Amino acid sequence: MNKKKRFKTKIDWWLAILLCVSPLISLLTLLGFYLLGISYAWLSWLVVLIVGLIYAGLIFPLYYELEDKSLLIRSGRIRSRIPYQRIKKVIPNRSTSSSPALSLDRLYIDTGDDLAVSISPTNKIRFLQALEEKANHLVLSDNQLVPKNEL
Repeated sequence: MNKKKRFKTKIDWWLAILLCVSPLISLLTLLGFYLLGISYAWLSWLVVLIVGLIYAGLIFPLYYELEDKSLLIRSGRIRSRIPYQRIKKVIPNRSTSSSPALSLDRLYIDTGDDLAVSISPTNKIRFLQALEEKANHLVLSDNQLVPKNEL
């Protein structure tokens, strides 16, 4: 059995700030309500706590792991697996579409179907090299993985 390789997500500082702004504004607003003595402020605190836990549960932990037969993408409580043989190519992109990535410096994993996803490993080259070893029908060329028959 091969050892699993785990890759952390790259985090863009501005995206991290953007993700934190909304919860912080909510907390500051609730603090203002509390200091003003507005009734039912405790209920608002409870709602913010629940929403914060759900929010954190969807994002943390966030990593990508090369298992024996598939790529595991872990985003909070959600785990997705992409079998290596279904990967058609892996190309760099900067898509802003929703994905399990905290950076716009991404890799698009093309499966030709609904499993396609963008991820943002901290070291893209090392990730691509490790993925090339697992997905032996792909070859690393120009910082992307393409089918061997396309070279």
